[in-house]
Amino acid sequence: MTYPFLMYMKVVPLSLISLLAGCASGGPPEILVSTRTVDASQAFALPPPGGPSIVSVIERPYNNAVQQEILLATSARTPGQNVLRVQFFGPVKANLAGGEKLRDSQLGTTDVWRELRGTLPGVAMQRSPNYVQNRYGPFGYATGRSRSGDTCIYAWQRIRPGESKSRWLTGRGSIQVRLRLCDSGLTEHQLLAFMYAYSVNAAFNDYSWNPYGDAPGPAENLGKSGENVYPSGPSVPPTAALMPSPEPERQAPPRQVRRTSVTQAAPPSPAALAKPVRRQPTGPLVPPPPGVRGTSTTRQTPDSVLTVPAGNATAPSAAGTPIVPPPSATGQQQP
Repeated sequence: MTYPFLMYMKVVPLSLISLLAGCASGGPPEILVSTRTVDASQAFALPPPGGPSIVSVIERPYNNAVQQEILLATSARTPGQNVLRVQFFGPVKANLAGGEKLRDSQLGTTDVWRELRGTLPGVAMQRSPNYVQNRYGPFGYATGRSRSGDTCIYAWQRIRPGESKSRWLTGRGSIQVRLRLCDSGLTEHQLLAFMYAYSVNAAFNDYSWNPYGDAPGPAENLGKSGENVYPSGPSVPPTAALMPSPEPERQAPPRQVRRTSVTQAAPPSPAALAKPVRRQPTGPLVPPPPGVRGTSTTRQTPDSVLTVPAGNATAPSAAGTPIVPPPSATGQQQP
């Protein structure tokens, strides 16, 4: 009687294991590392109004973050794709991450140049020494010009609250942002405007995830007596905030007075007044009759004296017009 009971006890565990295995099996396989294309409306960050537009969004989860590469439209001739890379560090489902992790730290100088060489190979980039900041905090950038004449910018930003504001229950998480943007018709300042106008469009549904830190408090002058607050800001006087500035009066251009110098002639001497004034002859020249030679007829003009030999009726006048003599009956021999 003991032998059949022992056999029964061995058969029952085997049947239970087979039953449990049959219940666990079945269904499609699950993809551990999921890299997929999502709709543009599901992008973690949006470009500023007016472009560039979103072409595609590629999403990949990690063990400690979710990354999206937001591909942007481009008109540049530089090889590569304009992209806005956004990494959200926070509570992620580990069964879809595949065990890989992303590094969440501030970029050092060596890391910046390594990313520049990998993102914009062959483009001489220059890191800006200026301090810049948008509504999410400070960021850095580098600019350059490619061989094809495009202006390129590479910007990086880590959105995270300060160390003094980070707490265990709230204020955890961070956002890493990278921008690679080249354009053939925009300047450096126009490309840099992207970093000032882009907006974050997603968040983890967790009360402890807050990479922005505490909200800024109200202005110090709010609610205090003796402090004026105007619609355009606390430091704008009411005349400038409510009334338009008067237009400056237009002054007529100064009139230019042309001065002419008048030179007074010296009065004539008494000897010149006593001498009779000889009038200048006017009219055509009258030559002597033909046959009379050795004499000449002169005519004085205000500018010069013209001498015409006697008997030469074809001599030109001062103006270049030939002189026509009168008939011989009216000629008179001059003494």
